Amino acid sequence: MAGKAQRPGYDALAGQVAELREQVRALKTENARLRTEMAELRRGDGTPVAAGPTVGSEPEPGSGSGSGQRKSPPRWAKANVAKAHVVRVAGGRPRAPRAPVPGRRREVPTQRLIHAPSACPQCAAALDRGRVVGRRQVLELPVAPVEVIEHVVLERRCRRCGHVCRGAMPELSAQVGAHRRVSWRIVALVAALRTTLRLPIRQLQWLLATAWGLRLSTGALCGLLDEAARAGRPAAAALLAEARASPAAHVDETGWRQDGRNGWVWTVTTPTTRVFRFVASRAGAVARDLLGTDYEGVVVSDFYTAYDQLDGRHQRCWAHFLREVHELKAQHPDHAGLHTWATAVHARYEQAVAWAATAQTRHLPEREAARLGFERALLARCRAEPARVPHAALCQRVERYHAEFFTFVAEPDVSPTNNAAERALRPLVIARKISGGTRSARGSQTRMRLQTLVASWDLRGLDPIAEFLTLLRAPSLPTPELAPV
Repeated sequence: MAGKAQRPGYDALAGQVAELREQVRALKTENARLRTEMAELRRGDGTPVAAGPTVGSEPEPGSGSGSGQRKSPPRWAKANVAKAHVVRVAGGRPRAPRAPVPGRRREVPTQRLIHAPSACPQCAAALDRGRVVGRRQVLELPVAPVEVIEHVVLERRCRRCGHVCRGAMPELSAQVGAHRRVSWRIVALVAALRTTLRLPIRQLQWLLATAWGLRLSTGALCGLLDEAARAGRPAAAALLAEARASPAAHVDETGWRQDGRNGWVWTVTTPTTRVFRFVASRAGAVARDLLGTDYEGVVVSDFYTAYDQLDGRHQRCWAHFLREVHELKAQHPDHAGLHTWATAVHARYEQAVAWAATAQTRHLPEREAARLGFERALLARCRAEPARVPHAALCQRVERYHAEFFTFVAEPDVSPTNNAAERALRPLVIARKISGGTRSARGSQTRMRLQTLVASWDLRGLDPIAEFLTLLRAPSLPTPELAPV
């Protein structure tokens, strides 16, 4: 049995007490010195001084404000940050920052109404001038009904000699079409509203009647749209030629209904053009006809087999591929091999995107070598997977299209995804859901041509109404037959 610990004697306890008193005295001295330094620092930027040193402590000689000199801050203290226009309240304490006031932007008034007393209510003396004590702006849309401008030609007889003369009808081709009474400005507005806002004909008819008092039949509106499409035929052909000359083109298709029958809208999209065409077929010959048989650029597309018939280099869409990988992971959440493979494939894609970001400053042989390196690494990773796994079909796709996954690494102007074509088709998809499609072949042609013009102008930051006016005023166009769209 171990013996009890021996208790310290009186002399040992007295020594410990003396040692502790010495430590307390040193800590009080250090505390006083730090309080003094903090007080000097806070006086420098106007904040209130902390409480003085503890009673019984002795500050270091020369410290404090009584010395007349400002000491430099210690090493552990951060330097003050200069703040401009600091509002302070009583006592020098800075006011807490207020939240920004949501003020309204003041417009330049087009009409100013003065509200002021004209006579003194006390002595009835006339009042003038005055100072502004209140102001309020009201935004109002003026009611501007459509203007009906009638050109009248008069015949007059001279009272002196009896000669009969008549006036001449002015040239109005810059204002209105032949045998029409609706001006080019209204035609441009109707085409822009129909295409940009995707308004159905009935809603477009209601808007014109409500906002401007312009009442047109649905057939008249369809005729105006067809006339705008006819005026834009040369411009649409030029946009198609420009797309075929682009070094890279995004192609895609989506469903469309014409007179109750299913068809497809095809698009060719470049950084400056968006071309659309409705075809009843979804075969690869349509894409070849749209791009041209001699297209030499890079075709960016998804994995639809119709695009395999296009000659030249390809870039398959990584967004489609990774989306299918994500869906496969959601279907098999417990398959460890699938998740490992998916992580490796996604990492390979991110490495290629990071490398391609610097490809502008690299030479072509170096970019081609990098493309082959990424391609071989992805192919080897897929070939290493067993045959009976959930992602076997995706591995087979990589085996088939392995040379078309990393074209964007060698070509800096090529995107790894087909998102440009997807975004180009989205307005037509929304229009299809609103109106259900078109009712005739002429209507489909009109719709696709107007969409080609407006979408391409939108890429270039141009005003569609101004561009339509330019096309409509250029030549004298024949009046087309009406076409339901």
